[in-house]
Amino acid sequence: MENNGFLLILTGKTASGKDTIMQQLISKYPNLQRVVTTTSRPKRYNEVEDKDYHFLTPEQFKGKINQGDFIEYVEYGGNLYGTQKSEINKAFDNDLIWRIDPSRAGRIREFINSAFNPDQAQKLLKKVLVIYLTVSDQVILERLQKRNLTKEEIEKRMQQDKLFWEQFKDSYDFIVENIPGKLNETLDKIIQILENRPS
Repeated sequence: MENNGFLLILTGKTASGKDTIMQQLISKYPNLQRVVTTTSRPKRYNEVEDKDYHFLTPEQFKGKINQGDFIEYVEYGGNLYGTQKSEINKAFDNDLIWRIDPSRAGRIREFINSAFNPDQAQKLLKKVLVIYLTVSDQVILERLQKRNLTKEEIEKRMQQDKLFWEQFKDSYDFIVENIPGKLNETLDKIIQILENRPS
């Protein structure tokens, strides 16, 4: 049982294609489950409870923080976002994919060591694989411009990418370039990494 399951952390630069890659991997591997994170923000009309997010009120979210139910959480735009330990516990028996930002991906081992007892943490850490997706700055610029962001917002995101890279690059296990128009090549690289991982 100890060798069952893995926890693939998918992260990368802004607009590097993380969601597309995640969706493609889930399509290819029916047993691959997405880690569903939790938020205190209201549910949008097109979102599905327990599929897009676990939705809680701010009070419920804070209550779970106090109970130690979260492996990590952040406040962003006045709302709370986090990952419950119950989601990560699934990695003991299931293959999971967790798409998070580079700063949280870079601290995943720290989060696991803090949230779980030493025996559980050791077992979980053997299952962790962090893949960082990268694309050229020119591609990021073009993609962000299509999202109708201001010049200042684009510059801020790109600066944040550089900052996170410098701070956490040694925490990423594999760096994969997601070249535009070559999605299948990117997927093949990631699949090879997954299939060659130690069991």
